[in-house]
Amino acid sequence: MKAFRTGDASDIASAEPVLAKIDAQIAEDRFQHKEIINRLFQLNDDGTANNNSLTSITWDVTWDAPIMAPTFGKNRTFLHANGSNKESFDPSTSGTLGIVGEDGDSRYIALSSSPMRIWKRYPDAINDQTHSLTINSINWLAGPADQADEPRKIVIANLPESYYFPDQSSTREWLDEYMPGKFTYNDATVCDNEALYSCLDGASLLIHSSVGEISDDWKNAIARAQSEDIGILYIHTDGGQTTVGQHMFEELDLSYVGDNYWQQLVLKEFDITNLGYQLPDNLQKIVALLDTARTPGSIDFSRCDGSDCSPIADINAKFFDGLSALQGELRRLDREAGSLFTSANDDYAVWRWLILLADYYRGQTSYPLDKVKDSEAFIKAAFSDAGVYQSRSTNTVPADLGNFSRTDFSHITPVTKTINLISKSNFRSTGVYVLPGQEVTIRRTDNSDVVVSAFVNSVRDGATHWLDVDGYKRPRYLWGQSFPLVTGESVSFTSPYGGPLQLSFDRNHEPVTIEVRNVGEHPYWNGPEDDDAFAAALEAGHYDWAELATDGFEVHSKLDKMQASMSNWNNSASDLAAATELYMSNLPHALAGFRGERIEVFDEVHDFAGDKDLTIDLIDMVKHMNADQATCGYGCSGNPYDAYWDFDPLGHGDIHELGHGLEKGRFRFTGWEGHSTTNFYSYFSKYNSWKREQRNPSCQALPFRTLFDWLQTAQDADDPVATMADNDDGGWSYGTAIYIQMMMAAQDQAGLQDGWMLLPRLHILEREFYRATRSDEAWAEMKDRLGFGSYTREQANALPQNDWPTIALSVVTGRDMTNYLETWGLVSSVKAKEQVTALSLPAMSPIFYTADGSDFCYGLDKPGVEIKKGMEWPETPAE
Repeated sequence: MKAFRTGDASDIASAEPVLAKIDAQIAEDRFQHKEIINRLFQLNDDGTANNNSLTSITWDVTWDAPIMAPTFGKNRTFLHANGSNKESFDPSTSGTLGIVGEDGDSRYIALSSSPMRIWKRYPDAINDQTHSLTINSINWLAGPADQADEPRKIVIANLPESYYFPDQSSTREWLDEYMPGKFTYNDATVCDNEALYSCLDGASLLIHSSVGEISDDWKNAIARAQSEDIGILYIHTDGGQTTVGQHMFEELDLSYVGDNYWQQLVLKEFDITNLGYQLPDNLQKIVALLDTARTPGSIDFSRCDGSDCSPIADINAKFFDGLSALQGELRRLDREAGSLFTSANDDYAVWRWLILLADYYRGQTSYPLDKVKDSEAFIKAAFSDAGVYQSRSTNTVPADLGNFSRTDFSHITPVTKTINLISKSNFRSTGVYVLPGQEVTIRRTDNSDVVVSAFVNSVRDGATHWLDVDGYKRPRYLWGQSFPLVTGESVSFTSPYGGPLQLSFDRNHEPVTIEVRNVGEHPYWNGPEDDDAFAAALEAGHYDWAELATDGFEVHSKLDKMQASMSNWNNSASDLAAATELYMSNLPHALAGFRGERIEVFDEVHDFAGDKDLTIDLIDMVKHMNADQATCGYGCSGNPYDAYWDFDPLGHGDIHELGHGLEKGRFRFTGWEGHSTTNFYSYFSKYNSWKREQRNPSCQALPFRTLFDWLQTAQDADDPVATMADNDDGGWSYGTAIYIQMMMAAQDQAGLQDGWMLLPRLHILEREFYRATRSDEAWAEMKDRLGFGSYTREQANALPQNDWPTIALSVVTGRDMTNYLETWGLVSSVKAKEQVTALSLPAMSPIFYTADGSDFCYGLDKPGVEIKKGMEWPETPAE
């Protein structure tokens, strides 16, 4: 079938022949490496055991190890955990600890841990059969000897040597103990890193770990070992992934699953004959998914409770697990293996057929779909969504892309464009559009020291509510695979869905230049010079997406929503952008106690930090909004946050979602709802819009009158504090209103010119407090400056909920807040009160400031009423 070579599924007439190819390939590949397994475990030719077979492998790899996964058709598991050091062990969640593979002249074994290290540190944690298996592995890896009596050369490179990982010494000691005279080896460290290449002269085997330094010379050495019949024994160090480990995993076609720290998997009398030739875990799940796709009615989606399908007991095994496994493996291959379809042989055959099956299903998919009414098409669409593979010159576009975009771009003439950007985390837009199904080529031409990757779309997966009634309105996985861009090299790929191209960066302020071929130019604004072209492009409507990019905030919007956003700002992109910079980037982050190039400096904040020798953290990143569909609710926080509404830099919803990324839980008192500390950033921007531009701030009304009534009633009670505490129902607006009252008190009584500046001071103190509690040394240095001098670090990390804000508010206002807060029913511990007393601050008087509804957004200077028995709301003067 031509499609197998080209990746072009356009000539595939039905799914059946592709399914047959998948079945046949799985049946063939599952017995791959059978002869090697028989040799390593000393089995009979038919795979059965004899008296000399190694059928009781015991090895505790320890928790300092990763769990791995093989790539079906390239290598296979030969050590699969069958136990755990934890009390409970679930075989269904077990994992691979050893993988063996052979690719042409390249032989390799990857181990999650070092049997030599374990032998040295924990001799009872590894048995004789495991040592025999290791001997067999080394002999197989080294290949046949040219002369039987001559010792062969092993190169030992980049092994750690420490108390926990004595791999350099233990490897050499183990070779001397178990294989004396069989091999020679180099001295410690002499073949590490760039020295490795020359060390490989005449070598039969390379033993390498996951530590070391990445360089071109080192990469060439690994490639040389693979091409020159030098076996590779790869031993991973510790449970996390490293840059060296990542490169080795890519070269050996392995997948990193996770850290064994959590499961503590081990081998307990492991018998390979019990494992047999079962498929890898991920492929077992995909096979179950295939059975579901070709068996109409196998899942009764009518049993779901709305979008919750947990009432269907086997839906994970039949459906969800397979989708995750398919997407996970194809994204890894997309990222690591290059273009599968350029191979002239049968490399990755089963994965190529699975990609083509997904292509066929995708070509038949037309959105929207409903899981109950369209269950067969729904399952196949989900398969096609998970089965996206981009590293090829063609890609199958859905018959219809639903509410994401049109599919027909025949009216667009693709262009080549050079793009210059200054890097800033986490990502930035480029102003070009990848057309669905059409190959795009990106060449990076700068020499900056920054890791750059390209991807299509910024739409979060959860924004497609595919399990809702009629909710599968478009593809689910619109945020595409990320492709690293290396200076001087080109990357080509396709997207079946298309969308705006984005670049991600690992550091800031580096110039980046790329040349992009065969792309469109959608409505995009990046400066006042774009005003006219942007307006014209919005009017023309040749695309369904538009983007507006400022230095610190970018809007990725459906076309109609961007048109609506513009209409609120004089149909001027420059006006919209200026408001975005001021009200979405500058002021909210200033209120959160940050500094930055475009963040306003408020003296009452910076002077406070300087006086107390506290750090004002730099924020230097781009934040994003998707005006499209919300991942949760009607708007959903994150970066990007997303919403169903049109973007507005003074819209409460927009700054509210931004506020979720700024608020701090430590600011809340016991029982307060999460949103009680979310909305200050919105109110501050709106207040400033009134102060600076006389715009109606349109803030939310807060329950000041209700709070006044509570306070008034409480003063007549035997215990006013307890009465107030009982009144607080935990609704978010009550806590918010109390904080606004504190800001008014700080402005009236504590010398602040602007009571809003209480909040950035509090943020600065909170960040320094967090850092100080990370170590005893930091705490000893910082605790007095923070106002927590009487606390040990352990006590600071275990503060009752009300104690931190009581002390912190006293510090940032310069007033003893204990009595004031108790007036509101907010009581702290005796120790917190003693700490505040030790600060020797004048007391904040319990005064209620007669704000009403939303008028606090016109200013915090409101008349005060002393909180006492007989308090009355002041009468409004007669006009």
